[in-house]
Amino acid sequence: MRANLHLLVLAFLLGALTAVFDAIIGVVILILLIIWLIKFQSWKWRGGLLFLFIFGFTFYYNSPDPPLYEEKVRNIRGTVVSPVTQTPSTIRVTLQHETSTEKSVLQYLFNKQPDDEVLSKLKYGAVCDIKGLNRSPDSARNPGQFDYKNYLFQKGIYSEIIIESSSQLNCNGASFFHKVYMARQTLIDYTAASVDDRAYPRVSALVFGDSAYLDTEVMDWFRDFNLSHLLAISGLHVGLFIGGLFFLLYRTGFVTIEKTRLCLFIVLPGYCFLAGAEPSVIRASIMAMLLIGFTMVRYRVNVTDVLAVVAFFLLCFEPAYLFHLGFQFSFLVTFALLLSKPLLLSQTPLTISAIISMVSQLAILPIQLNHFYEFNPLSLILNIVLVPYFSLFVIPIILMLVITCWLLPSTVKEVSELLVKIHEGFLQLLISLSDGINIQWTVGELPVEWGIVYLFIFAGMMKKWGEGRLIKAFAYGVIMVILLMVYCFIPYFNPYGKVTMLDVGQGDSFVIELPYRRGVVMVDAAGPSFFSNNPSSTADHIIEPFLKSNGIRTIDALFVSHKDQDHSGSVDFLNSSMDINHIFVSPFYEQAEKKWKVVKKGDTLHIHNYQFFILHPGRDTRDENNNSLVIYTELGGRSWLFTGDISKSIEGELLKDYPELSADVLKVGHHGSDTSTGEEWLRQTQPEAALVSAGENNRYGHPHQVVMESLEKEGVDIYRTDIHGAVQYLFKGEDGTFYTELTYNAERN
Repeated sequence: MRANLHLLVLAFLLGALTAVFDAIIGVVILILLIIWLIKFQSWKWRGGLLFLFIFGFTFYYNSPDPPLYEEKVRNIRGTVVSPVTQTPSTIRVTLQHETSTEKSVLQYLFNKQPDDEVLSKLKYGAVCDIKGLNRSPDSARNPGQFDYKNYLFQKGIYSEIIIESSSQLNCNGASFFHKVYMARQTLIDYTAASVDDRAYPRVSALVFGDSAYLDTEVMDWFRDFNLSHLLAISGLHVGLFIGGLFFLLYRTGFVTIEKTRLCLFIVLPGYCFLAGAEPSVIRASIMAMLLIGFTMVRYRVNVTDVLAVVAFFLLCFEPAYLFHLGFQFSFLVTFALLLSKPLLLSQTPLTISAIISMVSQLAILPIQLNHFYEFNPLSLILNIVLVPYFSLFVIPIILMLVITCWLLPSTVKEVSELLVKIHEGFLQLLISLSDGINIQWTVGELPVEWGIVYLFIFAGMMKKWGEGRLIKAFAYGVIMVILLMVYCFIPYFNPYGKVTMLDVGQGDSFVIELPYRRGVVMVDAAGPSFFSNNPSSTADHIIEPFLKSNGIRTIDALFVSHKDQDHSGSVDFLNSSMDINHIFVSPFYEQAEKKWKVVKKGDTLHIHNYQFFILHPGRDTRDENNNSLVIYTELGGRSWLFTGDISKSIEGELLKDYPELSADVLKVGHHGSDTSTGEEWLRQTQPEAALVSAGENNRYGHPHQVVMESLEKEGVDIYRTDIHGAVQYLFKGEDGTFYTELTYNAERN
């Protein structure tokens, strides 16, 4: 029986999106809704769709704004409502407050080894009295950066509580779920001890839903080719589990078809829990149970309607699922594959694999671009190869390994060792063959309204394709491509330019985007401190996401002021992942690469009709900081001076060499250290705005109070990354305005 319930649920989703996003998205959705309603002849359908739209809007519109917490120690009582998750330096649980519906993340921070007493207290369902530092979660400090605060807010979590010892925590009791989670953990620990060490990361990811143990290099490769879904547990695993168990019970003749269905109906909730209860797994398990249940009572239903009903009730039960990537990917792909069902009939296995791969990739493309900013057009080829490989070989074998751990534990280590060698050999072969085709199309952060329009066009294409109207389907496909191409070309018609001081902690990184995307220039590319365990973290989590979110993959020029880690630490990583046309350093930059270009005092670089004047160094000062490049340029009707880490003595030399030197915008030297930015320097340059790039609560005490007082005395507007996050100057022609990221985030949230 087909009731077209998916149309009603779609109307509910459109109402929800109108409620949670800004007015522009709401206008786009309303226009699409009106066009959609006009197509229906039945007033009952129009009324039903409009009712569900209004219901979705009101259901999500009342979501509260997250409260802002003053950072201070508080006494809090609440119940643990999640299992324990552990990282190398933290232990975390979710805490439900006793006096409100609010939730917090409780974090126990430790240096070397966690306190076993803390672990013994944090049980699922335990009621805890806590004396800890209560604060609002950190917002994203840069455009394009992962926003932890927003991520938690979407889960209904508004604050975090920090403790550092067991004395700050007193818990009593536990719920039934604690025993269930402990049983799951026992199974995980037993499996980890039984299988080969190299096999366990795959088992952990594909059976237990934890991909933390997977090799970073392999993860990056799968991410580059849009294959990450193969490493995360999903509805595919549920389907294979059902198929394998059905074959084992019924096809082998052990039990009847009725008892097999009953067994599946009973076992599926346990498998869902074992797999980590991710939204995609919940969706697939509930759908399977409903379909099995309807089959058992001999009631025919349409699978698309079942999918829609499951989505609706999951969202009503947990509204935060609307923002969960796993939920979005799972339902979009499943719905798209249901639309493509007519295309799969009477096709060869290779053709079916190609269609499934293409449809899945096209369905999730707008969400992928909204969050990850780029995709590999050639990923379709690898999907055709790897989806069947994982579906028919890797996942079934890994599921069998877990079962073998209990049935034949003496053989599982040798078997898993052999299988992982075969698997790793195959992956390494694919990685080596794909080196020449890893071509990323960096589109940028696709706005939600563009994504919604894209999905409506995609649905139209699938409908026409399924009806066999191939010319119209092809036309819809062309429109989809044109839509993305138009968005990619917008920067080249945009008269606005932008200068961004990224918040990279204790370091410098500036990005200059010229109007009409005539060029992209960077001044410095800081890396993390030498004490960091991940030398590429600043490039991976701050600089690259910012560039890619703006659709930037090519940098015309990168000026590296000097060799200090806090100015050059990300250069090599950016040079390997981005297209950098020229890297400029001073003549006194130690161990500069041969292909890097040297610039010195008196040089002028022309980058698409914009001039960059090198004012220093002209001689070797025998000091890394004082050998910093000093760059002068004019942007947006203002003069800019980038000073690296020069000291007051070099400032004095510059004043003598350039007696007319002034700067409307001054990059304050050496992160605001009192060794720089002398009073004479400020009096002559007469800046209107000062940019200070310094880490929040840094151990150097930057920027120094004396420097701040000098700037305030001169009436200079001060912008600091430790206070404001990233700072941007948006300009058109001779006019421009400064914006700060943290102020923007506070207003947005």
